[in-house]
Amino acid sequence: MPKPLFPVWQKRLTLIAALGLALTGMGQMPIFSRYYIADLPGLGWLGNYQITAALHLALGAALVFLLTSYAASWLAAGAARPTLTTAGKWRVALYGAVALTGVVRVLQNGSWAMVGPMNVRYLDWLHLALAMGLLVFAMAAGRKGAVAARR
Repeated sequence: MPKPLFPVWQKRLTLIAALGLALTGMGQMPIFSRYYIADLPGLGWLGNYQITAALHLALGAALVFLLTSYAASWLAAGAARPTLTTAGKWRVALYGAVALTGVVRVLQNGSWAMVGPMNVRYLDWLHLALAMGLLVFAMAAGRKGAVAARR
């Protein structure tokens, strides 16, 4: 049996990072405090913007590292590289677009502003829409394989 291109632990770590990013991303909006979810025992941290923002950045860095690792493994496979399925192409496009808009947003908050101040909201909406698209895709086709079997 050939060794899989992407180890199971890496896929599980990606899933944990993506779910954590979805949770902390919702924490960027004050919905946990507004709807008293942060009042539930043990969930008070969800209402603290500084904590959810720091976790979102840390998980985002982990996800970008994992996505880069996937790309490096896929490119390094050379001629033995499996082809991406349709689900795999959608997964690459959605994860890449979410990561790209997130990185641009982080740079926007720093000293490398790339988007005009009045257009930042469009960047935020695009990032949120892509994250929602990734969520819908994961629910509809999340268990489908990303790569076709090697020939």
